Amino acid sequence: MKIKDNKVHQNERLKEICSTKGVDYKSLESLLDSVKAKKIKRINYHQQKIVDVIEKAIK
Repeated sequence: MKIKDNKVHQNERLKEICSTKGVDYKSLESLLDSVKAKKIKRINYHQQKIVDVIEKAIK
C-alpha cells in the first residue's frame, strides 16, 4: 500500500532529521503520539505530555 510506504518513509526521514539535529527521536515520537491521542480523545493530553517530557528532561 502506498499509505504504509509513505508512513515508513516519513518515519525514516524524521529519524534522519533528528539524528542530524541532535534531537531524541523517542521523545519526539511520544509527542507525536500525544497529538494523535488528543485528536482522538479531544482532551488536553498533548499539553500534559509536553509538560511530562520537559520535567523528565530537567531532572
